[in-house]
Amino acid sequence: MMRLENKGAVVTGGGGGLGRVYALRLAAEGANVALWDINGAGANETAELVRKTGRIGVGMQVDVASEAQTVAAAKASADALGRIDIVVNNAGIVRDIHPVPIEELKLPDWERIIAVNLTGSFLCNKALVPYLKRSGKGKIINVSSGTALHGTNIRLDYICSKAGIIGLTRGLAAELGKYWINVNAIVPGPVPTTLSGLDPLKTHENKADYYPPEQLYAGRYLMREIMPRDLEGLVAFLASDESDMITGQLITVDGGRVFVG
Repeated sequence: MMRLENKGAVVTGGGGGLGRVYALRLAAEGANVALWDINGAGANETAELVRKTGRIGVGMQVDVASEAQTVAAAKASADALGRIDIVVNNAGIVRDIHPVPIEELKLPDWERIIAVNLTGSFLCNKALVPYLKRSGKGKIINVSSGTALHGTNIRLDYICSKAGIIGLTRGLAAELGKYWINVNAIVPGPVPTTLSGLDPLKTHENKADYYPPEQLYAGRYLMREIMPRDLEGLVAFLASDESDMITGQLITVDGGRVFVG
């Protein structure tokens, strides 16, 4: 039997990029998957790929920064899949990876990044936790960023939004443990995604196109590009029963740049 046989999973930001990669890995492990994305067409495309694996796949157009939309999508997902056991909070945006001095960072830009990346994760968890409780146990996997651990000279709004994910993860782990709901965060280093206009399924030789070389390998011990395959197995593991005694943890996938103790 596959590790996630007949489990119900919600993947936000599932319309493409890493969200699509995570969704297809969960489906390959036996899960039925609901895809939430502000890009409804992309969510439907991923859902069709999930269905080709023989699993239930449902695409939904959802703005994770809207409480009304997340509540409605949670109910629709539970109805379509029959249960919710796994939540992957992957939805996120970044306006620009290049440095922006704080004096030039506009408040509306700050508010939108925080609304999607941090408030969006809060709202999705808030909407879906009742369904996880109903299932008797559950797995929440939040997606942070290595920039929140070591800092970097990119946009402050993005870094702060991803730092907030760490607090959200630890707070929820403490709150939800009594319901046998595990809450962990994956903390990737720089990886090609559709946020940077690149195909995450391909290796890119010209890495400077999306991260300056000094940022890509700075302080690392494993000198290879981080790829989706380095993340999808971790997501599947954290979604499975094999991680039942792991909660409140930050798991870095960054080639050894940051050691989390």
